[in-house]
Amino acid sequence: MDNPSWGKEIELSRRAVAKINAMEGDERPLFVCVCGDLVDTESSFSRALASWKKVMSGWERNLIFEQQVKDFKRIWASLDPDIALVCLCGNHDVGNRPTKQSIQRWTSSFGDDFFAFWCNGSFNISLNNCLFSDPSGAPDLFREQLIWLEEKLVYAKANDATHIFVYGHYPWFLKHENETDDEIKTFSNAPDGWGPSGTRFPDGYFTIPKEERQLAMILFRRYGVTACFSGHFHQNVIAQTSWGMPMIVTGPLSMPLQSEMSDELSGGEPNGCGMRIVDVGDSGHFDHTFVPLEDEEFKF
Repeated sequence: MDNPSWGKEIELSRRAVAKINAMEGDERPLFVCVCGDLVDTESSFSRALASWKKVMSGWERNLIFEQQVKDFKRIWASLDPDIALVCLCGNHDVGNRPTKQSIQRWTSSFGDDFFAFWCNGSFNISLNNCLFSDPSGAPDLFREQLIWLEEKLVYAKANDATHIFVYGHYPWFLKHENETDDEIKTFSNAPDGWGPSGTRFPDGYFTIPKEERQLAMILFRRYGVTACFSGHFHQNVIAQTSWGMPMIVTGPLSMPLQSEMSDELSGGEPNGCGMRIVDVGDSGHFDHTFVPLEDEEFKF
């Protein structure tokens, strides 16, 4: 038994790779970042809404996990070798409550769960911010990453990074950096097969809790982070902090969701499956554009 959206994800990933490989000249990216949820059978989801997960035992989920890892690597191995692939873990990779075991499983398949790199004068920080969402399963790993994060921000600032970009799976927020879960009143409707008819996700579920968020926001403001990028919300949202740092949330390559939140804060972008192209300038300026990957011929 397999995830009913997996065939769609494979096809959209193929489309994304083909479109990226076809880019030329200044349009051609130096790297591609996949912001988490590379697979979708993480076995810690004991209370998963998806009906196809509820009937599976642990060994079945583990078997499909391994097959989905192979599928992901097979598709993305066709990305041209001059374009780097950056992979982040999401909650469907390491769980809603990550543990040392679930993170080790990720690192054994995909490499480090947090890391940083330079690219043409910009400093890029890739986080496992699933640990910010719920650090209780691995508090020592959460503290280790938080200390590392400030060290890297200090380093980037000291070395005159043109930009500092931070990537994570979870949006830090959807409206503003001080929002609380009960402040977010909107809901996203669940896709077919994800619970009984009428099942909804509170949009506050998709963000980092305020207490852990503020630990990051203090650092991002202190060291002048240019922008944060994420996925997880399955729809497009463009927000910013009170000091002007953009929080850019991009739709998925799998199952899009829809809520009043994305209607309000999409920045005029179409909602759906796609990818985001970021054009980084030398003068401290950058632009970004969402590129849909579905069309009328693409039906599942």
